[in-house]
Amino acid sequence: MKLFRFILAAIFCLLPFTVYAADDSIDNTVHKVAAKGTVALTFDDGPTAEYTPQILAILKKYNIKATFFMVGDSVKLYPQVAREVLAAGHAINNHTLTHPLLTKISDAQLYKEITAPQKIIANATGVTPVCLRYPFGASNSHVRAAIRAQGIVPVPMGFNSFDYDRPGVDKIVSWVLKNAYSGQVILLHDGFFSREQTVAALPLIIEGIKKKGLGFSQICVNN
Repeated sequence: MKLFRFILAAIFCLLPFTVYAADDSIDNTVHKVAAKGTVALTFDDGPTAEYTPQILAILKKYNIKATFFMVGDSVKLYPQVAREVLAAGHAINNHTLTHPLLTKISDAQLYKEITAPQKIIANATGVTPVCLRYPFGASNSHVRAAIRAQGIVPVPMGFNSFDYDRPGVDKIVSWVLKNAYSGQVILLHDGFFSREQTVAALPLIIEGIKKKGLGFSQICVNN
């Protein structure tokens, strides 16, 4: 009897993944690329007490709204910072609970990594994310189906600035500006390890993008 109940519970846990496996229509509910004539600045892995507020101050100075993909465990540590991001008018979305490779974990772990941050972010900010950006840009059809099964839109990393490698401010700026074009989604980071180079590069990136005649928009907000 116990074995039967265990099997039944497992079936119900997996059912959402099966039901929505082929349904990608949810992807059309939000913008996943920047608006024409703009780029979208996006920040992963936060929030942090040190770097996120610095980034918010720069964005405020230039009157730019960005999109933040937050790690659930980081939101638990710094809920007030998450609220500050929302109060400043930026979009907040899901970047999993602990930032694992989603393609390398069990279905039970995958479910937790997807769903737990939704509740954590909603409890901290009052807003439930509409998108999940998978860490390391790693996904497959099963991972994306599992994300969609929870009513969440899976999104890729966009253009990789490689700021996490800390190659130097000049290299970050030149690499991003060389590849900035209409509709581009630019990946930067406000969390994990030292992000002082990203903070220093951000004003130069913004000014360089403006000189190219491009504006700024958000992704992963409701259409």
